[in-house]
Amino acid sequence: MLTPKHRLKLEGIFAPRSPLEFVGFALVSGMLGLLSSGNLIGLVFVPLFAIAWWSFDHWRNKKLAATVSCSIAKEPPHPARGLLLLLSSYDPRIASLKNPAVLHPLIEYILHVEAPTEVDFAAINLLGSNLLPQIRAVDYHAQGGKLRDIWCIATETYDTVKGSDVAAAILEKYLRLQYGTQQFDVHRSPDLTVREYDYAKLWRIVENVFRQSGYKDEMLLADITGGNKMMSVAIAMACIPPGRRMQYMDTQRNWHGNPLRQGEMSPVVIDIDPMLYPSHER
Repeated sequence: MLTPKHRLKLEGIFAPRSPLEFVGFALVSGMLGLLSSGNLIGLVFVPLFAIAWWSFDHWRNKKLAATVSCSIAKEPPHPARGLLLLLSSYDPRIASLKNPAVLHPLIEYILHVEAPTEVDFAAINLLGSNLLPQIRAVDYHAQGGKLRDIWCIATETYDTVKGSDVAAAILEKYLRLQYGTQQFDVHRSPDLTVREYDYAKLWRIVENVFRQSGYKDEMLLADITGGNKMMSVAIAMACIPPGRRMQYMDTQRNWHGNPLRQGEMSPVVIDIDPMLYPSHER
């Protein structure tokens, strides 16, 4: 069950799913029975009930419209304690590194040297690559002072650097250089790795992180900027229960749809609770 407790809802009277809604259904049925037998109580009840139902439906539609209208605004998330990152295969996004014979040795060096430097990361154009949104996401939440855990969710490598677990390893190395090992933990393991398009396993991974992290759902954020569309859908499915939030890194883009390196990049929260659970209070 997605909601913490089932409350009596007026629409549930016509499709009861709880004892209280069944009582309401029985009362309405009884009143309609009185009406069919010509009883005065039934004659009074039905028009009143119709007016009450119309008023409720009108109020609910206005409230939903206001909720959707408010959700259109871009708002930054509150700094999280735990951040789930979706990663794609590493893409340096410059022509000089598109040749695997040039790029692969540079990546292999970073992965195997104990402490790569800024120069090593510049050699693979890290801050111009498709890992920049994840780096900026970590920066935002680390500056908030609460970030303690990062989960790198990746796809399996099957052709040297094809597969985002290589990108996850590069990201972990870079974060260690920037933040050391004390500020937060970076989780990267086979348990957080899936085959491409295995959205069912990806959903289970994200669900397990939310359930087993030790944090309340409200303290975690799932970033859906990286990964392919199916991965984004899977992580969104895992964030349907109330209290779970997502974010994406918003930035200016060129005509190819790629982020502009010099453009601003900031997180935008995706909170579906007001639409799915308008009466849910955190």
